[in-house]
Amino acid sequence: MTGLRGRFFWPVTLITLCLVSLCVVTAVSLFHEQATIARVLRETVASRRAAVELEECLHDLIALENNQVAAVAPLHARARDHVRRIQSLADQPEEKLLAARVSGAFAAYLDRWTALPAETDPGYDPALREATRVLEMDVLRPCQEFRQFNGQRIEDTTSQHERVLRQLAWGMAGVAGLGGVAGLVLGYGVARGLSQSIRRLQVRIRDAAGKLGPELPEIVLTGDAEFGELHDQIDRLTTRIEEVVQQLQEREREVLRAEQLAAVGQLAAGVGHEIRNPLTSIKMLVQAGMEEGGPGGLTPEDLQVIEAEIRRMERSLQTFLDFARPPKAERRSVDLLAVVGAVLGLVRGRTEKQRVTARVAAPPGGVALTADAGQIQQVLVNLVLNALDAMPTGGALILTVRRAGGWVEVEVADTGPGVGRDVMPRLFQPFVSGKETGLGLGLVISRRIIEDHGGTLDAANRLGGGASFFIRLPLGEK
Repeated sequence: MTGLRGRFFWPVTLITLCLVSLCVVTAVSLFHEQATIARVLRETVASRRAAVELEECLHDLIALENNQVAAVAPLHARARDHVRRIQSLADQPEEKLLAARVSGAFAAYLDRWTALPAETDPGYDPALREATRVLEMDVLRPCQEFRQFNGQRIEDTTSQHERVLRQLAWGMAGVAGLGGVAGLVLGYGVARGLSQSIRRLQVRIRDAAGKLGPELPEIVLTGDAEFGELHDQIDRLTTRIEEVVQQLQEREREVLRAEQLAAVGQLAAGVGHEIRNPLTSIKMLVQAGMEEGGPGGLTPEDLQVIEAEIRRMERSLQTFLDFARPPKAERRSVDLLAVVGAVLGLVRGRTEKQRVTARVAAPPGGVALTADAGQIQQVLVNLVLNALDAMPTGGALILTVRRAGGWVEVEVADTGPGVGRDVMPRLFQPFVSGKETGLGLGLVISRRIIEDHGGTLDAANRLGGGASFFIRLPLGEK
């Protein structure tokens, strides 16, 4: 099939490129000619308009002078502007000659007008008639010839434009006809080649199916009658593929069940590890009390240790319960700064014991949220305790609260060693912890709580040392 595609790809590509090139060359040449015609037409229309305006002005001058009206200075100024415009628009040799005649004659007229004697002078009327004759014979007639010349150019340009349009239409028709003929020839060649190739085609179902089943015999097509057999083989192949896909889906479900069982086993191992140590301590104390004999064998200190270990087991079990079945949030209006203050109050004793300096940077006033205050406090306590675990011999704990548009961000930063590079990519995955005694569930539960409130929880190492955890929550109702 690759050779078959190669046989027809290059001829089709070559013919397509030839047609496209022909269309491009035709379009570019006609577009260039059309643009030239349009430019000439614009210039000619502008020249003719200027000539018409000058003619109107000259007719007004002649009429006023025939009526012996001397206040024609504004018309002189207008006519002078029109003459200058005609000279600027003249681009053909004949146009330039006519524009020069108009300009020279109008200058001669102005000289005669300026040299007119006083109206009371007997020579005023003959001089006025002579100036009017110069205006009519020497200025108006070349202006009319200038207008007629541009009118003829407009007609010639219009005829040329029509000719270009006819050429464009015939060119497009020729390209379309050539494309149709080429399509017919190419289609006939492709059909003939495919017909010959199909008759020699050997379909190996084993190769099409890969390793889906046992080897199947070759199919050699020598005539149209065996297309039905090919269809039957393809139907059987499709059925076999569906069976294999179903088997793969079943294997995928088995792998998923195995992963779920592995997660349950990992969870059970974590539960066993967290409960075994407290139970060992309790067992040793009870055994020691039994060896000493009598009901008074356990001292109050031993009972305190037993109570502490039992509470430790309760906390571990509660953590696993929160992970498996998160509690439903009860959202109310709450002041985030008050929650932050309560968290620092809970850990004040430990911060003083570890010589950790704790401070809060917050905007003035309160920060109102619609959230479950207990769950938000649980997240903050978890992050603060993790920060204190990273600073056993002292450091700084900084809680920063800042607004950003319709969001509020709380940053819990410490000056500890930071999160390890191997742990950071998996920090929010279950059972991943940077502490030897950590369960690896606290951050998972914390992120789940924050996301349930419509926010995000992320972490990053600080440039100066330590780690920062960022809580981002929406302000107001959600």
